[in-house]
Amino acid sequence: FRIYPTAAQEAFLWAQWGAVRKCWNMALFLKKHYYRTRGVSLDLIHEIKPLIARAKKSKKYAWLREYDSMALQESVRNLNKGYRAFFDGRAGFPHYKSRRGPQSSYHCTNVSVGPNYVRVPKMEPIKARIHREVVGKVKSITLEADAAGD
Repeated sequence: FRIYPTAAQEAFLWAQWGAVRKCWNMALFLKKHYYRTRGVSLDLIHEIKPLIARAKKSKKYAWLREYDSMALQESVRNLNKGYRAFFDGRAGFPHYKSRRGPQSSYHCTNVSVGPNYVRVPKMEPIKARIHREVVGKVKSITLEADAAGD
């Protein structure tokens, strides 16, 4: 579906994508740093993912509280999948994400879709063009921006 956010919603979406990217980059940094300095391979799911909750309580990363926690955790799960794919020989080594990449996206749960809107966590409903009938219950969606920022 195509969404048409207001200026405030668009700013929030870009900030949400930035928070997801920040969690990915922090998790990748910690995993690489601990392996390089201590020879320890941290488990992304059991050791790094809980650090997101701790980071939200710190002064430096308190701004992460404003954004969807499930999306932040999903970014660490995606990084874990990237590492598995690399070690299985199916993909290259995970790299840091940049805002200037081909697209920004995040996966969110606890969503609802109406006849002309999409509701995601921590936001007012976003005006949307629903071009086909939704069959069943929508459990999750991925919001993404293309290279042009749309």
